[in-house]
Amino acid sequence: MTFKQTIKEAAILILAAVGIAIAIHVVRPDRIAPIVDQPAGDTARAVQKTSGGREISIEEAQHLFKEKGVLFADARHRADYEAGHIRGAVHLDVAEPDAWLPDFMAAADPAARIVAYCDGESCRLAEELAELLALNGFENVGYLKNGLTRWRESGMPVE
Repeated sequence: MTFKQTIKEAAILILAAVGIAIAIHVVRPDRIAPIVDQPAGDTARAVQKTSGGREISIEEAQHLFKEKGVLFADARHRADYEAGHIRGAVHLDVAEPDAWLPDFMAAADPAARIVAYCDGESCRLAEELAELLALNGFENVGYLKNGLTRWRESGMPVE
């Protein structure tokens, strides 16, 4: 085997590995969301946090649901949100922040209480959404693990 042939085979292996990694990222339902750049001149909402919100209990989520001004955010994919969600929750798909984050940041109060949720014991979308919001200046974010299932099991309202 010549040096030239070795280089050629190495390049093919590297390209194949990169192609497989990109394909997996595209089809994976819980992709890690990128941080959206701040609009120029919006220094008040510059990235300030280095860690996301804290996990909250179902009891705390129920209590917060009854308070005015608390926003529940569904981190799942649109089809899952449309199939059923916590009553009054907004859809903030963590896999597609470019579609909603700039408008959300312009309209929402960075001090507002936000409860992110998804569904399933192994679902990390709510935690990732809480992290994304915290990294973009939202100061009071929590997440409810296995949120929708626990919400339904406790008899709380869904749409």
